[in-house]
Amino acid sequence: MKQFQSMKVKIIVIALFAVLFAAFVSPTFAQQFNDPIHDIRGGAVLGFEIDQKTTSLIITLDARARGELIITLPRNLIDAKTGSVDTNFEIFVSGLKLFSYDEISTAYDRTVTIPFKRGNSELIVTGTKIFNQVSAPQLTQPQQIEKIIEAELAKEIPEDKARLLIFSNTQWTGAMESSSFEYAEINGNGDKSVIFGCESSFGRQGVFGAKLEKLTQDGYLRLVAIQHQKILSQGTTEAEFGDVLINGNCFSSFSAAPGGGCLIATATYGTELAPQVQQLRELRDNHLLQTELGTTFIESFNEFYYSFSPIIADYERENYVFKEMVRFAITPMVSSLSILNYVDMDSESEVLGYGISLILLNIGMYAGIPAIVIVGIKRKF
Repeated sequence: MKQFQSMKVKIIVIALFAVLFAAFVSPTFAQQFNDPIHDIRGGAVLGFEIDQKTTSLIITLDARARGELIITLPRNLIDAKTGSVDTNFEIFVSGLKLFSYDEISTAYDRTVTIPFKRGNSELIVTGTKIFNQVSAPQLTQPQQIEKIIEAELAKEIPEDKARLLIFSNTQWTGAMESSSFEYAEINGNGDKSVIFGCESSFGRQGVFGAKLEKLTQDGYLRLVAIQHQKILSQGTTEAEFGDVLINGNCFSSFSAAPGGGCLIATATYGTELAPQVQQLRELRDNHLLQTELGTTFIESFNEFYYSFSPIIADYERENYVFKEMVRFAITPMVSSLSILNYVDMDSESEVLGYGISLILLNIGMYAGIPAIVIVGIKRKF
């Protein structure tokens, strides 16, 4: 009798264990994963569920009107691949297969846009792999971006090239330029990577700039420019229809040349790509630095010029009135110096002769003309 009761207890225990085990290994089960990042228009998401047997993510929703669900699917939750190549998810809306949808892919996730109609109650995204996330917490969007930046910094970029990384979950448009190529418009939706030329030559510092703006109220936009495994410049915005402006100097295999940058002129005219700044740079690189006398002059001038120009340039950026005063003051001198781009200065004597002539011309403009005006006013009064 005791043996029978003992066996009965064992059978009950085994049965209970089997029931519990079946509950945990059921093909469709509610894993303890974080809800995927999503945005829905025209309804509300009620829940997410994983079906391991069909390698699917089941999304229940309350569709109150025609709308769409934009959902970011982490690759460590669900993915669709043939070998190592991405393939399309199979998406079903209330049992009907969706044959066309928008998708944005990164190394860490895939963002899909699923349209639906009023009354639809279930969306199924079927891939080739489903992963258990119970012990693997998801990365937040900023963490994913930092991971991508870290991976991009480890990659080799061709010499004299840089990479612009664009991170966004919305539409954007804008333009970029550098000293190696002309103004170019770019636009897109989501993440994008652009390799662009940014090189320096002897006496010329390579520069770049990019400005993009969001075309929507919601979402974020982040720009990161990298070269030689370093971040050159970066910026971000989440403001409504916000924009991001980044610019800076590119790295170069050339050592810092005697010329350096035209700091005051750049701050005055807004960019190193301004025609006035380019004229000054061409005069220095193509004429003065080609002769021994001109090189000596540039080296001596730089010791004096860079002792105060950074302070003036910084104050120009902070004070618009001061910037306009500087523009008014230096424009005659810049215009007079541009004359030298149209004359031949192939010898030391020509450099010396034209240099003295320009000095006298500027003395006349900045000292002679005001002196004559002051004397004339005094005579009248």
